[in-house]
Amino acid sequence: MKAILRPLANLTFVFTFLVILAGSIVRITGSGMGCPDWPKCFGYYIPPTDPDQVNYHVGQEYKKGMMVIVNDTLWRAKSGFVAGQEFDRSVWEKYPKHDYAEFIVYQTWVEYINRLLGAVLGLFVLGCFVSSLFWWRTDKLLPLYAFALLFLTGFQAWLGKLVVDGNLIPQSISIHMLAALLLLVFAQLILMRLRLHAGSTERLSRNLRLFSGAALLLTVLQVLVGTQVREEIDVLAKMLGSDQRDLWVDGLSSVFTLHKSASLMVLALNGFLIYQVLQTTNDRARRMAALLGGLLFLEVVLGVVLNYAGMPGAAQTLHLLCATLIFAVQAELVMGGK
Repeated sequence: MKAILRPLANLTFVFTFLVILAGSIVRITGSGMGCPDWPKCFGYYIPPTDPDQVNYHVGQEYKKGMMVIVNDTLWRAKSGFVAGQEFDRSVWEKYPKHDYAEFIVYQTWVEYINRLLGAVLGLFVLGCFVSSLFWWRTDKLLPLYAFALLFLTGFQAWLGKLVVDGNLIPQSISIHMLAALLLLVFAQLILMRLRLHAGSTERLSRNLRLFSGAALLLTVLQVLVGTQVREEIDVLAKMLGSDQRDLWVDGLSSVFTLHKSASLMVLALNGFLIYQVLQTTNDRARRMAALLGGLLFLEVVLGVVLNYAGMPGAAQTLHLLCATLIFAVQAELVMGGK
């Protein structure tokens, strides 16, 4: 059981990125309410594939919890029954959590796939925790890190439920993003401890690790400001429509200006960090520094595209993914580049 902790931690690390990517696609496509209930989707474990499936049908057998949209209202079956000729409100209840009542196939399935990825991530995290217990006598930090992963995954699931029940509550992106970054950190900490047990001892100097920590903190702040920009874009998308992307940038507040200005500080700090790390003899850290440089260049290019090319959805997703990768590389350097 000890041996499977490493592959499970690696899978947790990879699937965290996939969940972040899927979450970004959910926001860009406006699919956050594609499944109006949680954990099911319109009362089904496998969601509908046709709008007709959420219409009321005479003679159809409905089970408790199944949903239909009637008169632009979302209704939930109170118990199991066979539908009569007339829509009988006594056996249905208006969905009490929110008043969203729309079914768009692609949005439902984008959100559903996002949830599936999250469920798979949860299984890997649970496996990490169980296998880490076999390390308790050897390294008590590994089970503690794995428990932190488990707690954060449960928190993400709970927050996801609140977001759906509240019809996409404000600030949800920032909180989700912070929790996702912490998931990455604890997965990396587990992998670092396992590398130590495998005999890896080379580390960056304390000063370089502290400097990496400063760069990491600045990245986190920049990501949080970026999530606030993302919140504003969601509002503008509803007001102006997705076909008016070229007007979104002009409608953004000073938060967007702050985000752009802070990017210069991020570049300067990370540029100095990369230069210093490349002067060391730590091969792993040097590879991380080279990767960081490439990611920063790509992030700048994507930022320019977003600013001047009308906020294309693909660039939004890649911009977030790239920022997350930058964070992960910086975290590796903070841990010593082992």
